[in-house]
Amino acid sequence: MKTNRLLYVLIFFLAVWCLFLSSQLNAVSAREDSAVINQYEVNGFSTDLTKIAEAVRPSIVTISGDNNISSGFVYKQEAENVYILTAYHGVSNVNTITVHFGKSYQVPGELIGHDIYTDLALIRVVTPYEIAPMKTGDSSLLKQGEFVISIGTPVSMDYQGSLELSMVAANGLQIENSILVEDERYNYFLNVVEISDPLVSGYSGSPLINMNGEAIGMTTMSAQGGVSFAVTINEVKMIAEELLAQNGISRNVFGIKGSFLKDMYNYEKTNLSIPIETVDGLYVERIKENGVAYAAGLRAGDVITKINDEVIIGLDSYLRAIYSDNTQLNIEYVRGGQTLVGSLGND
Repeated sequence: MKTNRLLYVLIFFLAVWCLFLSSQLNAVSAREDSAVINQYEVNGFSTDLTKIAEAVRPSIVTISGDNNISSGFVYKQEAENVYILTAYHGVSNVNTITVHFGKSYQVPGELIGHDIYTDLALIRVVTPYEIAPMKTGDSSLLKQGEFVISIGTPVSMDYQGSLELSMVAANGLQIENSILVEDERYNYFLNVVEISDPLVSGYSGSPLINMNGEAIGMTTMSAQGGVSFAVTINEVKMIAEELLAQNGISRNVFGIKGSFLKDMYNYEKTNLSIPIETVDGLYVERIKENGVAYAAGLRAGDVITKINDEVIIGLDSYLRAIYSDNTQLNIEYVRGGQTLVGSLGND
């Protein structure tokens, strides 16, 4: 009997000990789960966006004029002159321009230059305050699937400083666009970044920002189906510097839609009878008859290799050719394995 009692006591203590160990393990597991959740909330994806938004928000402005509202960002400051970049269509037909820094400080703005092809406008304001310009990145480094954000003022002033998260749907995309200038319509191809999520009215002119807090584009338009676009920051900076110099925009409207060979797969090159080892050049997919390239003798199917001795590697080298102020253009291209040169005076 005594042995049975000892056995029951031992079983009882073992059961209590198991319950104790089980409770301790559950407590440790709960603490670990909590630590993982806290780490995600404090140090993870959400915090990255928060830090970026906090860092760039002072450089982002709202622009109002008459009944129009658009967004913009500080590009440069020289003494009391602060230069703002925005979408031209938001300020093109207004009597007055007001630039809002945050919710409680606003100053009148002056439109000092614009470019109708890229929908870009440069506004100057005078302020005694030092306002940090937006950091700019290199849009040629953007990759498909990369996260980007836009901060602007959609719909009305009530939503000033709103943030939208999106992804790069396509970089180096060329879309067909048209503008009406003095009752004459111009059709051309525009180099853009495609954004995965549509942006509502008011975000036009806002910076497209990468996860390093750098502007890599300026949002400008949306197409049917809710597709939104941004002009690449590399092109925006070229135009902005010319507008700052107040010399007008020097541009050669090439009228070309194409693909850079460096971005092509080998099977694409083979299908187009382009040697696989060829990595430089722009393959002409479509060409407009009112463009410089057509007048110089180029046609669809040609591969542009040089423009005025500038080797065409990617979008940046192509943009340098577009914004060249040379009055004489020499375009080297390959057709049917033969290298040709088309020349055109551009007076």
